[in-house]
Amino acid sequence: MEKAINIFKKAIPYILIYIFARIGAQLVLHDGLNVGDDYWFHMANILDKYKSVLDGEGFSAISGNLAMGLGSGGGLFYSPLSHLTVVIMALILNVFGVSLMSAYKVTLVLSVFVSGVFMYRFAIHFSKGNKIASLLSAACYILYPYRLFDAFCRLAFAEAFSFLFIPLFFMGLYDITHFDKEIKIIPFVEVIAGGALLYLSHNITALYAFIAGILYLLAKLPAIIKLLKNKKYIIYGASSVVLLIGISSIALFSQMELMATDLYNISDEVRMWTNAEEVVTRVGEEWNYSGFLNLIWLNNKKVSTSFLFSGIIMFILGCALCVIADRLLSRIDKLKYFHLLISGVVLFVTVSITARRFEIYLGAIVFYLLYAFLSYTKAKETEDKIYKNTLFWFSIGMIVLLFYIMREAWVWKIVPQMMRNIQFPWRVWSLVQLFVSVLVGIVAYYYANKRTAICALAVFVGFLSVGNMAFIEKRIAGVWESEISESYFDRSSAIGFNKEYCPQVFFDDEYTPEHYRSLYYSIKTKIPYSLDKYEDYSLKPVILDGKGKINVNECFAPEYDMSIELSEDSLIQLPLFYYPGYKISALSENGEEITLDGENTDGLVSFRLEAGSYRVTTEYEGTTLRKISKVFTVLSIIVTVGALCYAVIMETPIKNKIKIKNKKKIETEN
Repeated sequence: MEKAINIFKKAIPYILIYIFARIGAQLVLHDGLNVGDDYWFHMANILDKYKSVLDGEGFSAISGNLAMGLGSGGGLFYSPLSHLTVVIMALILNVFGVSLMSAYKVTLVLSVFVSGVFMYRFAIHFSKGNKIASLLSAACYILYPYRLFDAFCRLAFAEAFSFLFIPLFFMGLYDITHFDKEIKIIPFVEVIAGGALLYLSHNITALYAFIAGILYLLAKLPAIIKLLKNKKYIIYGASSVVLLIGISSIALFSQMELMATDLYNISDEVRMWTNAEEVVTRVGEEWNYSGFLNLIWLNNKKVSTSFLFSGIIMFILGCALCVIADRLLSRIDKLKYFHLLISGVVLFVTVSITARRFEIYLGAIVFYLLYAFLSYTKAKETEDKIYKNTLFWFSIGMIVLLFYIMREAWVWKIVPQMMRNIQFPWRVWSLVQLFVSVLVGIVAYYYANKRTAICALAVFVGFLSVGNMAFIEKRIAGVWESEISESYFDRSSAIGFNKEYCPQVFFDDEYTPEHYRSLYYSIKTKIPYSLDKYEDYSLKPVILDGKGKINVNECFAPEYDMSIELSEDSLIQLPLFYYPGYKISALSENGEEITLDGENTDGLVSFRLEAGSYRVTTEYEGTTLRKISKVFTVLSIIVTVGALCYAVIMETPIKNKIKIKNKKKIETEN
């Protein structure tokens, strides 16, 4: 019984983290899904992968469902982890009859929960085991409005999903700069896993997180220099960089290689809004996309500002009265087991008087649970001084820097082009969210015995729900979809708002196709609009020069199976967007096998064959670099998992406990 009680006590913070995750994800409890800016892109791409697997096509970087079956290669550019996670979750839950929409919701809630666990463990490290500080830090990270605004208003699912790994990455960076005696592997594994999974989730968020990580390492340079005296530290550090790049290479190498060709929209700064002039226009918009209440938007929707502020005041007043009531009632012996319950009643009665807003009640629940936890949890005293804490000053410095770059145009005029791929400066709110959460944990650690300070932090964390824009916006102006439908494939936005992964030639009004029979104009006039591949519009392969007949036996991009008869040497064009790595296999009537690389003709795959009869098939094998990246990724994952297993077996407290137990056994026998 005593062991069971101890296990339950250890589980309480994680139970509360899950409750906070559910509170933060309340909008997923709606019957459908709310529509936001990127809704069609993410849902269509998730459904594409899910349907392809169920139909036996497997995971492919080239889509056969999107863009009229033209073979959109979004998987060659876009970091795939968020979509694949939903698909894997859906395949698992499909056994129980759970829909793809529900699988998406489960994935979203679990990503919020796991991110809270990572933040809690990170805070446990920098607060030296202080559970109150760690829970406050985790709750802040879970409920901070920017991620929720991303997930529910902008529907930027991949960016919202990437928040899962930011704390893990920075926990690793913190740990590799705080070794006492023995250099261990596990912190380096945290850096590898956190960094690689972050990149595979959302490369823009990862880029800025990596820059912040480098700045942190520079801030800890004196400690690192001391650690570099140990050869093991150098080996582990260098290996972690290689393995991080290795796991990320499946997306990184392909993205870099294809962007270098300058063939696709993603390379066009103006079209992608990544030129300095366009990025500068977004400077100063940070509050509108912060996730906090946007008063201008709310006023336009006829929402009373006085109504909003009265709710906020009642929330703060309710929290204050709850604390005061609890402190007074706790002095009465007969109320020893009831004072916290009564103070909770005081809180919810107070917020119910004028605060008729769902978010107020959510904030009150968050505060009350945090207050109950800190009331029954003993905090360790510390003699350390907060002003000596490097992470404290670094977090403050990063918050100031991030706010500055969100508001200063000149910064975006001088930064390298790669950094302007962020498009919107306010995206750095993701890192503000992290460092505010870290600050909450640090302040709670150093002022653990200052009840007023801890209660104020709990009020702040509860207020994150009260001041959340996503809840009120979707209640007032939300548009909901009841199911994820195949009709999404027909939408032009399903292949990206800027059609970023399409060849540029289809958006160049001055471009003239090389051949008058080219499919170029048929696609150019269609692609900005509905992309229904099931209507009468249907493109077939054409012979650009030469003579012959083509019969399509079967096709599902990137694969075509055709019977071709040519009376003279010919150039054949397929209705497939061109990406390097297409292989054409032709079997002649005399049994000769011919393998060709796909060529680029007017942004589409083409190939040449001599006169004769052939059975021709196409497939996308990928470039040599992409093939190398697949091997590199698999090997890196194997090595990283091996390092993790070694760390668990050889470096964890479990091993130390076994040693101690064996030592005691020997001593007893002696």
